[in-house]
Amino acid sequence: MVAILRPAFRRLLVVALPLAAVALLVTPGAAQAAIANVRIGSVVNSASNSLAVTMSSASTAGDLLVATVSTDSTTTFTGPANWLKGPNVSSGSGRAEIWYYPNNPGGISSATFTTSGATQVAGQMSEWSGVATSSPLDASGTNTATNVSASSVSTTGAPSTSGGVGITAYDVELSKVQSVSWAQGTGWTNLGNVANSINLYSGDYKLSVGTSTVTESVSETKAGNWANVIAVFKPAPTCSGGSLTLSATSSTSFSAVTLNGSDQTVSTTLDLTPDDETGSGSGWNVTGTSTTFGDGSGHTLPTSATSVTAASVSAGSPNCNLPTNSIGYPVTLPAGSSPPTAVKVYNAAAATGKGQQSLTLTFQLSVPANAYHATYTSTWTFAIVSGP
Repeated sequence: MVAILRPAFRRLLVVALPLAAVALLVTPGAAQAAIANVRIGSVVNSASNSLAVTMSSASTAGDLLVATVSTDSTTTFTGPANWLKGPNVSSGSGRAEIWYYPNNPGGISSATFTTSGATQVAGQMSEWSGVATSSPLDASGTNTATNVSASSVSTTGAPSTSGGVGITAYDVELSKVQSVSWAQGTGWTNLGNVANSINLYSGDYKLSVGTSTVTESVSETKAGNWANVIAVFKPAPTCSGGSLTLSATSSTSFSAVTLNGSDQTVSTTLDLTPDDETGSGSGWNVTGTSTTFGDGSGHTLPTSATSVTAASVSAGSPNCNLPTNSIGYPVTLPAGSSPPTAVKVYNAAAATGKGQQSLTLTFQLSVPANAYHATYTSTWTFAIVSGP
């Protein structure tokens, strides 16, 4: 709403601008990439404070690297640069941790994790393709158990996205060196384990987990103290298999203006949500047009009163990349008694703007000094079109 106020001895002008932004409202979900295991490094079992996990060949850029580690120390591990610590827990006599490296740059075949006070460390590294490159950790959890030969671990809450990979790590501290047999949970696959030690380790994984709480129950044949961790990593969106859509907030308004004998301007913003799930890479553009601001009694504002002065964008969810916009501002929003031919107010160059975007357009309204006092409204219409 724009209230245009004159001094008390003059007439009051109120310009109210609830703007009905007409747009498509159906936004399909993005297809997800299938996560796959690329390689699994051998289990390392070392009588030291340092755990150097390796893979037989160097990593591929963009993949997720995961290190599942355990120790007979209660002190947390320290990891190398760019590795992030995920779920971790101590049983009081040992601990288990999951570390991960999202969107790795490639060429990595080893990583060293250190702790203090340990006499035994164990673990391994694995590589996964098709995982989200940004904020891939979707759900996690920890659990401990004392003097048992079976235990479990569950995520705290459910993953937000189906198709993720669940990874677990277990540390079991025995009273003496013993040999055991490990049994994984139903549907889980063993990454590797240490089966003859006072400090037992095991890591497991499960592909294509759903959006319910993820749990694994495991066992081995000797009672001990357990430290258990689980992490679920979400798949990367492919931004394909859907359509090109646009949604918008239902209205916006301008702030009040007090007439002072001069032309004035006021500004507002409107949020749009372009979503390109076509996978075509063709780019897109958003067009806009409007009806003339009027009070319903014959008083109108000029047809050139409204312009788009700026635009900003951030990633929605899911998002594959941000758009590259080539529209120069300001752009006059066309107006008429019937909406004139629409003009481009924002665009995405080819191969950009894939997935969902949060687009904010800034609008400026020019109010002439001789505007008649009234409540003015206009309907704005936006559409999204393939190609920049």
